[in-house]
Amino acid sequence: MGAALGFAWSLGNPLVVTLTYYIVFTYILPSNQDRFALHLVTGVVHWMLFSQVVLQSSDWLIGNNGLIRKLRFPRILLPLSSTITVISFWLVAMAVYAALYTVLGGNVGGALIWYPLVLIPYISTVFGLGLAISVLQITHRDIKHLTEVFVPLLFWLTPIVWVSSTLPQDIAQAVSFNPLAPFFNSFTAILHDNVQPSVRDLVLCWTIGLAAITAGLITFKRADKVIEFL
Repeated sequence: MGAALGFAWSLGNPLVVTLTYYIVFTYILPSNQDRFALHLVTGVVHWMLFSQVVLQSSDWLIGNNGLIRKLRFPRILLPLSSTITVISFWLVAMAVYAALYTVLGGNVGGALIWYPLVLIPYISTVFGLGLAISVLQITHRDIKHLTEVFVPLLFWLTPIVWVSSTLPQDIAQAVSFNPLAPFFNSFTAILHDNVQPSVRDLVLCWTIGLAAITAGLITFKRADKVIEFL
């Protein structure tokens, strides 16, 4: 029953969110930006993956301390299984997004071949950050609360409800330091504009992704002894 409700929620939530944004920014508060509802929903659906993994990551180890004490197994399985679970439900949200893609004004084109080349380093970045947070939560119990404050703030600093090209130059330069910006600019290029992401953004995506997953795995590995004494 719980699994069925979880599936229904994973299907219904993105559907309601997508339809709400479409109605609001198409009929109630129409934006003069080209297919703004598509831009917004594209950003929100990818943000869901980031926020869910990061917000849950502080409980990956602390929340399973009883299991860790009783059994010996590769501890990386805990964050890995949790992330796979989130991704599986996120794929349902992506299925809803795909079904409504043309309704929102999207055009299926050749730019989609670039999508995996952005999604792979994006997931690597999210997972690497989650690993680091899960370890920090062991020694700094306030990390969870800081994350709950920081994630909503980061949402507004990420090109989701706004478009980078419309910002004043000084503000655009400041928010460009957001490590998530290259990913969301690339998602917009592919799924909204139907063009190849800029080479700069692609390079940044892979650089950030590799750096995040490497740092996360190293942090997690070095914390083996700390994890054993949870």
